[in-house]
Amino acid sequence: MARNGGFLLLWVGQFVSQMGDRLAMVAFPWLVYQSTGSALGTGAVFALYTLPYVLFGAFAGVVIDRFNKRAVMIAADIVRGGLLLIVPFAATRSLPAVYALSFLVASAAVFFDPCKLAILPDLVTKDRLLRANSVLAIGENFTEIVGYALAGFILAYVSTATAFRIDAVTFAVSAAALMLMRYQAPARAAAEQAAHSFWRELREGLSFLRHHHALLMNTLMVVAFVAGLGASYPLTFLLAVNVLEAGTQAFGLFEAVIGSGYLAGSVALATLATRVPKGLAMAVGWATMGVSLVLVAVTTGVWQACIPFAVLGLANAVALIALDTWLQDVIPEPLRGRVFGARFTLTQGTYALSVLVGGALAGVFDVRVLLIVAGVLMAIPGIAALFVREIRDA
Repeated sequence: MARNGGFLLLWVGQFVSQMGDRLAMVAFPWLVYQSTGSALGTGAVFALYTLPYVLFGAFAGVVIDRFNKRAVMIAADIVRGGLLLIVPFAATRSLPAVYALSFLVASAAVFFDPCKLAILPDLVTKDRLLRANSVLAIGENFTEIVGYALAGFILAYVSTATAFRIDAVTFAVSAAALMLMRYQAPARAAAEQAAHSFWRELREGLSFLRHHHALLMNTLMVVAFVAGLGASYPLTFLLAVNVLEAGTQAFGLFEAVIGSGYLAGSVALATLATRVPKGLAMAVGWATMGVSLVLVAVTTGVWQACIPFAVLGLANAVALIALDTWLQDVIPEPLRGRVFGARFTLTQGTYALSVLVGGALAGVFDVRVLLIVAGVLMAIPGIAALFVREIRDA
């Protein structure tokens, strides 16, 4: 991978862009909280970061398939950078404008993220896809671990306005890296620009998703898995704070342990890529995550729970990287954007809904019981995948 200049520039672009995402996801809520002191208003900013995936995921997929993918990613970076430069001026005049800018920045990300997955098979050979996805995942995980901490540090020591300007610079750097990347749009993708109506192109992507048996089964499995995963997020918080009575420090520790496990899994998969069957990795990863969550539910202490949480993070890396690679193998190049976009819409919508449902049910039922239910819901798709030959033998 080190000799593939196009891939390295993609890695740099996505790494710097995601560092900017982390800073924006901290800076926007902090700006709103400083201005209003409202927990509800601050929470609304977080909701605005999920909503665009549900609203625009399918539309973004059509755009990605219709236009040069590198150009779409560069445009997404430039738009985000420009919007962030406006924030300090808007903040002094109109708080609703800050909400609108937050929504628009998140909306631009909807075009960048699926595009990154869709363009990768055009940059690396099929036999190196799993390793390339693993290396991308290592960078993404590093931004999760370091990016949020760095964002907090920046906001603590500089003004909020300066933080947004720094954030804008990260997207400019990402766009510059992508501009340097040598990329030739596949001939069919370039020739079919504006060939059909938007709705016809959207239907083509959905039709492929619906009629490809293995892809449809996989999508249903992922939606079921994400329903359990989303519910586990508020339940993990409540486990740390209410059940174990260890406060937010324990929740932070759990998230850090999961992140460390994910990083370990990404590194391991990057090293062993040629020897890992993708279908089996998906199935075993999902099942292991579910079992790990069940084990978390029956633990009696914070440090005891860290062990299954670490395994959960490692299994998540293995399953997710294998899944992305399998999708890149299965989906034809002209349809990648639309299928990825449609799946983003389904999974993000399911995740957001399950987070709300998990939190609501915790007010009625025992948190440990709900964690077990969520774990079983996550494990079932992994077990089911073992019985779908097209997925298992991938």
